[in-house]
Amino acid sequence: MSTPPLYRLALTAFQDARARLDENLAGVRHPGKALVSAMEAAYWANALDLRLRDDDPSYKRLNGDGPDLMRAIRFVRNRAAHHLPLVVELTGGIRAPLVFPLTVEPIVIRWVSAASLPLPAEERHKNLKGEALYVKRMEGREVGEVFKDVGRWLSTEQSRPGSLLS
Repeated sequence: MSTPPLYRLALTAFQDARARLDENLAGVRHPGKALVSAMEAAYWANALDLRLRDDDPSYKRLNGDGPDLMRAIRFVRNRAAHHLPLVVELTGGIRAPLVFPLTVEPIVIRWVSAASLPLPAEERHKNLKGEALYVKRMEGREVGEVFKDVGRWLSTEQSRPGSLLS
């Protein structure tokens, strides 16, 4: 079975966004561009996950880290739809006030704590399971590392016999 065009497009778009994210994270020269790439990767990963859930009953029954991570990605994408810059933070580098002995941590972009995420617009949009998975799988981690995990999950799914991605 060959991969349908919609799946091929979404998978390629995710991989392209992730490549741009990695490029923009190198030396954190472009944190704004890295944020755009991260949100684009989250969008495409979520779109692909939702289509697979709708079109492949066996995909919906899969368990483990991959499905949990995809649900966490969906949670942050949904929560951040109107507040994108608030879901990641720059850490490390030189900060004031200087404290001696001076140590400089590398600058990285991490997912913020769940408590720092923008609140949903309405109570009915709360997602306690998604938030718990965000805390478990994403909170405080480097953005690039999370998307490497998503890429590994999608590669695993692509190699699964009968997958719509194969």
